[in-house]
Amino acid sequence: MAQNNKETLPLRVQGPPPGVTAPSDDVRNPQVYETFPNSNSQSHTVKPTGQKNPPQPTIKDGIQSIKPDDFFNVHKIPCARQGLMTGIGAGAAVGMGRYFVGGTIPKSTNWAFGAFFIGSIIQWEYCRTQRANERMAVARIVEVMDKKQAEKKAQAEAARLKQEAEKAKQDAVTAVTKKSWYKFW
Repeated sequence: MAQNNKETLPLRVQGPPPGVTAPSDDVRNPQVYETFPNSNSQSHTVKPTGQKNPPQPTIKDGIQSIKPDDFFNVHKIPCARQGLMTGIGAGAAVGMGRYFVGGTIPKSTNWAFGAFFIGSIIQWEYCRTQRANERMAVARIVEVMDKKQAEKKAQAEAARLKQEAEKAKQDAVTAVTKKSWYKFW
């Protein structure tokens, strides 16, 4: 994928979105990244300059990071409820179908668990994709609205400046044409 000549390309820093008056902190203080080729593949890993590689997490670290509260808050994870409900329905339908067709209870249970697992994963991924699409659509709408708002502000400012210029011009013309009732010479 990545080639050696791509390492020499300049880094791209993006500016603030349209309509924003002050740049955000990440634009005022950009962070420079270096790319390091991965020995296993042709892709590059990216890390901030001046920082050491963090240690790779292990399975033991993953297991230790699980807290009892995680099991009580599964319903708060986006798409978890939809995935689990779809998996339960798929597992029940496939398990009962397999049992009624003539399968034994252990085989029907295995089929039900497999259907639950596959149905949950498919629904989870579908929901996550839908959420990502919605997030991109909302970001696009916000970008367009900011751009329109900036254009309206620019048009209002231009109209105000034009009006002030016309008023100043009219005042200058009035001052020149206005005759005073007295003369010094």
